[in-house]
Amino acid sequence: MFDTNSAMKAISGFHRDPFASYTLPSRFYTEQQCFDQELQKIFGKTWQYVCHVSRLANPGDFMVRDIGRQSALVLRDQEGRLQGFHNVCQHRAHRLCEGRGKLPGVITCPYHAWVYDTGGQLLSARKSEHVKDFAVQDVHLAPVRTEIFCGFVFVNFDPDAVPMGDLLQGMEASVRAFANEPEKLVQAYSREYPLAANWKVSVENYSECYHCPSCHRSLSTQTLDLKSYRLDIHEHYHSHVSQDSGAQQGYTMNEDAPNTHQFGAWYLWPNFCLEVYPGGYMNVLHHLPVAVDRTVQVVEWFCNQARPSAQEQEIIDFVAVIREEDVPLCASVQQGLNSDGYQQGRLVIDPGFGANSEHAVHDIQKRTLQALGLL
Repeated sequence: MFDTNSAMKAISGFHRDPFASYTLPSRFYTEQQCFDQELQKIFGKTWQYVCHVSRLANPGDFMVRDIGRQSALVLRDQEGRLQGFHNVCQHRAHRLCEGRGKLPGVITCPYHAWVYDTGGQLLSARKSEHVKDFAVQDVHLAPVRTEIFCGFVFVNFDPDAVPMGDLLQGMEASVRAFANEPEKLVQAYSREYPLAANWKVSVENYSECYHCPSCHRSLSTQTLDLKSYRLDIHEHYHSHVSQDSGAQQGYTMNEDAPNTHQFGAWYLWPNFCLEVYPGGYMNVLHHLPVAVDRTVQVVEWFCNQARPSAQEQEIIDFVAVIREEDVPLCASVQQGLNSDGYQQGRLVIDPGFGANSEHAVHDIQKRTLQALGLL
């Protein structure tokens, strides 16, 4: 049973100082009770990625994003404003929409055909005229906070959440140094990678390049100069910056892009990653928790046109190999976390915070404990 007292005892080896710290104990990756608390205390209170703003360009455009047990419906209303709601009818809890599409000016529940306007106000409820003390004007969809950051749409189920602009001013300036106007791009490619692993295994694997020389040879030799790699921890995000390898790249470079010979990546707690590869190619990696031992990585690439050019397809295919290499790595770690022969490990920290350092992994684990009220 995952309770506060036993959890506090279990983390005795974890230290606020990464140089002195062990990892989180394996139970934080394998116990259902811990996962349930994370859905509520982490994913229910943080900014969660929905889509690029180009996917919601016109009135009636909508997108559904499922995050744990919650579902957000984000749309452009008839006045062109971005609106966010819990994706649930206020009658008897049927989901209102699925996937992505275009509304015909109203939201109609598929179950009993209750109709809402795109501002969330109930317009009609069939055969309800004899229901005592009921008025359609008193019914409204439950709102969800929405924001646009660097051209990407996010939601937060916490009504008291701090605005993203206040949290991430430094990150926005850093992103725009690599991609001047990301909001003008469009999504050109998307792929999902199911992982047989806890969501923290997925984001921790992303947040260190200690494993890159042994597991991602193409990334280490044809993309990044790991000697120049630096990973900085900021108050609400991580930043990764590296020069390109200087060798023959695994894809054709775009020499006109800003900072074209640098790699830039940003991790936003708890599960959103934005990358710009040398040559100015931008993609998002979104780690979606599905179960205590299952995660889906959603990869999206953004280009000037809705279909990648031949040159853009080269980098998409090149990075796909790296993503595929991570799938068995994460699954193997999850299997090991279930072993009676493992409880905790020791983190490797580089004082220069370079490629061979796991200080970002430590930060993710620290944030997890803080969110759960254990640190």
